[in-house]
Amino acid sequence: MALEGYTTHAARAAGEFDRTGRIAPGLRADLTAFALDPLTTPADEFATTAVPLTMSGGVVTNRQG
Repeated sequence: MALEGYTTHAARAAGEFDRTGRIAPGLRADLTAFALDPLTTPADEFATTAVPLTMSGGVVTNRQG
């Protein structure tokens, strides 16, 4: 529920659901890839996990490894 809160629900609340909030062709492509699964990793462990990839507007802004 938290992931939906700051992805699809946030985009809908901001009036940008047609441009962002999901990973799909034609959308803005702002995303973050985490080294661990945010759905199954304990919160304390997830808070310190690596972020190997970040994209903003379809452009890679951070890449590790």
